[in-house]
Amino acid sequence: MERQLLTSSDDDLLGDLRRIIGELDPIPETVLIAARAALDWRTLDAELAELIADSAVDEPALLLRGSGQARALAFEAAGLTIEIEAEPDADGVLRLTGQLIPPQPADVAVRHGDALVATRADERGRFTAHGVAPGPVSLRCRLDGEAGAARLVETEWMSV
Repeated sequence: MERQLLTSSDDDLLGDLRRIIGELDPIPETVLIAARAALDWRTLDAELAELIADSAVDEPALLLRGSGQARALAFEAAGLTIEIEAEPDADGVLRLTGQLIPPQPADVAVRHGDALVATRADERGRFTAHGVAPGPVSLRCRLDGEAGAARLVETEWMSV
């Protein structure tokens, strides 16, 4: 049985179908962020953002066990600060609210346990990740770069 090669009219038809499907049922942004993050985790070229502030250490009296208080963390890399606040919700999972300084858009992936929560920082550098399990957490930010060159910054693991 011979395999037929696609003709140029077939290629045109497939191109039209891709375009139509892309318009009618586009890939959700969070799926794209998660896919890029899954590939990014395999690379070793990310810059490490080190912990510079932790409200559990700096102000331990504010975080009494079971108090439901938010915990503030700040990480720093060359020319970038990542501030996050981890706050438990009624279901016992965390909501992370963050800010990139200086403000800039970025894909943000929150890795916790075997799961990944993907989100996007807006042009003001603000982002939120819902459904993060308490325990060890690490963030990877893919900062939008000029001419498509993205900068990867990853925080060290921190238990929240």
